Amino acid sequence: MTDRGRSTASCPIMTVAAFGWALLALLGGACDLPERSLGTRGISLAGSSGTAVDAAGYGGIAAGGAGGDATAAPSCGRGFVVASSDYQSVNVSLLGLDGEVLSTSLISSGSKKPGLSAALSGDVVLPTERAAGDRIVLIDRYPTAVLTWVDLRTAAVPAQLSVATGFASNPHDYVELSAHKAYVPRFEPNYASGNEPFDAGNDVLVIDPSVPKITGRIDLLVAMAGVNRAYLPRADRALLAGTRLVVVLGGYTADFLDTVASRIVVIDTGTDTIVQTFVLEGFHGCSGLAASPERDELAVACSGNWGGTNVSDLASSGIARVSLGSELEEIARYPAAQFGEGAVGSSISYAGRTTLLFTTYGRFATGDVEAADDTLVELELETDGHEVLLRSADQPFTLGDVRCDSACQVCYVTDAAQNGGVVHRFEVVGGRVRHHGTIEIADSVGLPPRHLGQF
Repeated sequence: MTDRGRSTASCPIMTVAAFGWALLALLGGACDLPERSLGTRGISLAGSSGTAVDAAGYGGIAAGGAGGDATAAPSCGRGFVVASSDYQSVNVSLLGLDGEVLSTSLISSGSKKPGLSAALSGDVVLPTERAAGDRIVLIDRYPTAVLTWVDLRTAAVPAQLSVATGFASNPHDYVELSAHKAYVPRFEPNYASGNEPFDAGNDVLVIDPSVPKITGRIDLLVAMAGVNRAYLPRADRALLAGTRLVVVLGGYTADFLDTVASRIVVIDTGTDTIVQTFVLEGFHGCSGLAASPERDELAVACSGNWGGTNVSDLASSGIARVSLGSELEEIARYPAAQFGEGAVGSSISYAGRTTLLFTTYGRFATGDVEAADDTLVELELETDGHEVLLRSADQPFTLGDVRCDSACQVCYVTDAAQNGGVVHRFEVVGGRVRHHGTIEIADSVGLPPRHLGQF
């Protein structure tokens, strides 16, 4: 690659179809990354949110707040976290709300830091909830199953915690209730459980992040009552709704060739028990989850039943809006077919009270099926009108995460293909989402941006 700030070296990757969507699978070990990118060394600048890069040269930023309580986060956030990856190696960067690159490399697979006992793999994602304190959490999914805390100010690693409990548990999210309690949905079952505490899988782990240590688990198999035992919960994204934890379940079989209707489970955070299971009848493969700015409703993105192919059954794909009253109730649903030919993607966000932003999956040409682009779609909830804001330019499965800070009227979208990988920045102007340029992080290791988080 020859883009500004990028290495000319790259790692071998291949495209495979799995779980019905295209993933990049690793070939061999991680790339030989430098210990860290030096792009932020000695830099000190103010971001739009008042944050500043640490002048010590470690890529951290000065971050306010001392706790980890997600409910205490300010209405307008401080910035965005970007995980760039080729699914072999990862580099984590920080962006300001105004698009300024605050840190090109907070931490990477090549980092060698005190406290970093497990190097980061290439399958690192970021929490759905915005981090409120001085630390962010990186979720190293499959097969590593490790949580890594990183200090925003110094880029130090104060702690790591394995949530594997003897198997590749595949954690999919991290939701912090307080400094002493957090939840981790785990996607995988354990067919050889009983060898150590909390090793059954199909669950949400309860942890104490102040130690850190695992303190309990919430079994999700009860949420699959009434369906064939071949269908597993497949816990995915989660978020807080007052004193409740809301978790979306995909409902896949072990081989991912079939699904049942997806579910949302509601967990009482005082008792750590499931108090409601809400079935999204007709929608399958749900994984994306977002809360409205007022936290009174959810948007759930469902990619549908892929049946082991690279084309989803559009009738089972779409978006559901669900009220967050005393009991979950469906407000409205939007079938994928009304947005075009692609299944709804796995990332969704509220750009405003009445506006959703989400992706749809493209596809590769196979047989009589023509290729299609990924798209970024703006959906106006009051009129049901929609507009395609962005296309992947003949390269499917390259538009990634969508994250909006509705209070600050800004949204970011990752694009792994354009110019070797960029982050698109959008602003909400007059209630409409409008493109306001692209950001090249220039992380010096040539990894395309894929996942987003917030702090």
